[in-house]
Amino acid sequence: MKPTLLFSAVLLAGLASQPAQAVIFLSTGDPTHNTTDPGDGSGWQYEGKWGGVLGTAIAPNYFLTAKHVGGAVGGTFSYEGSSYTTVAKFDSPNTDLTLWQVSGTFSSYAPLFTGSGETGQDLVVVGRGTQRGSAVTVSGASPADTRGWLWGTGDGVQRWGRGNVADTSDFGTGLGQMLVVPFDRNSGLPDTVTLSTGDSGGGVFIQQGGVWKLAGINYGVESSFRTTANGSTFNAAIFDAGGLYFDSGSGYQLVPDQAGDIPASWVATRVSSNLGWIGGITGVPEPLETTVAIGAGLALFALWRRVARRN
Repeated sequence: MKPTLLFSAVLLAGLASQPAQAVIFLSTGDPTHNTTDPGDGSGWQYEGKWGGVLGTAIAPNYFLTAKHVGGAVGGTFSYEGSSYTTVAKFDSPNTDLTLWQVSGTFSSYAPLFTGSGETGQDLVVVGRGTQRGSAVTVSGASPADTRGWLWGTGDGVQRWGRGNVADTSDFGTGLGQMLVVPFDRNSGLPDTVTLSTGDSGGGVFIQQGGVWKLAGINYGVESSFRTTANGSTFNAAIFDAGGLYFDSGSGYQLVPDQAGDIPASWVATRVSSNLGWIGGITGVPEPLETTVAIGAGLALFALWRRVARRN
């Protein structure tokens, strides 16, 4: 059964304000899980270290990351065992993306996802940082059970995991099109993950024509919760928010408990809707088959999916 998404139950506002830090797994709290290249060409090989986060090589001398993670010209991008100095910065005027130009030339770089077919697709996401913390439970729920886990220790370790794109939506001025991915324990995917503080800037990869391509750049996650209306606020990876209180942007509101899960979601800036801007800087032409037109009806979703806080 398809889960009810949290952002359709209350206003999407509780996105983590810190730069994100590492994928948190549904199946295990083992901090050594998925810390090496899976070897299937699913994107790990295109990730490089940019300060405390990640960036993705996308052209011979450019990498792409989240705008809000910052950085300065002259900084170092570590990629494929080498260090590259940034020589120019290009901020997207409409989204949370920054392109950085480096001196030198990368030996390989990620192909970009084109078209408009991300919804329903399985993905691989890469990030760095926090381990899984203590369980979050709901007292008096029926049944009283674990609903997720607190964000744990930030260790800066690069990890990869999986998810499925539930939707694409326009998050408004300055953010633009996003991929929306629920932390769904019923997805059937091995290594299902969500994000936490430090994951911002990491890449999201989806297969297209049998090739893994960069489809998104990590932006934010619904993570701010309470167990009571006036209780202490905590950040957590939540696969069922029923019975918890969620930051709606106008105070903490109870998420009604129900038979089905209400998973918190994470979002990533959509690459396919920014191909023109990217190609105009890198010189890599936008593929002819690319479709970036967005249906007008999505503007309605943006009214209640607007991001108020970032990873």
